[in-house]
Amino acid sequence: MSDIVFLRAWTQVEVPQFYNPLTTSLQPRQKTWQGMKTVAELRREHNLPIPVNKDSLYKLIERKPRNFNPLVIPKALQADLPFESKPKNIPHQKRPLLEDRRAVVMEPHERKVHALVQHLQLIRNDKMKKRKLKEEQKRKELEAQRAKDEQVLRKRRREERQERYREQDKLKKKIRRHVEA
Repeated sequence: MSDIVFLRAWTQVEVPQFYNPLTTSLQPRQKTWQGMKTVAELRREHNLPIPVNKDSLYKLIERKPRNFNPLVIPKALQADLPFESKPKNIPHQKRPLLEDRRAVVMEPHERKVHALVQHLQLIRNDKMKKRKLKEEQKRKELEAQRAKDEQVLRKRRREERQERYREQDKLKKKIRRHVEA
């Protein structure tokens, strides 16, 4: 059986009587009773600091850096992926190459050549930016012209259609008149 039964019941409980004897009631009014000093009062009197448990202090959590295994995608799944999602098989170099680590101190002539090359690259990049802006502006103008031409063409076709329908309507009316007469 797995029934749950709740029982509500009340029972009589005897409450023990407590009393606190006051021995100070018989003292004269000028002399007041003073109990034990609290720990805080004792600390203040003796200039003692609050004891600090070192285990209770906040400290930085030092964790080891986690090393994750490289992601391995099965060949069959790689073949089904679109080109952008395919992992690029570029060997990862753990250490930088010697050429990258080696300090390069240029001679005065090399410095001048390097500065000149950088200046030329800057000029070229500036020209390319200007060219791109010009091309963009030209493209916008061409699109505006095309839209305008398209609108004119649509209007002309509409007028031609209206003219054609008018001519057809006239022919139909003429044929109806001949049939009725």
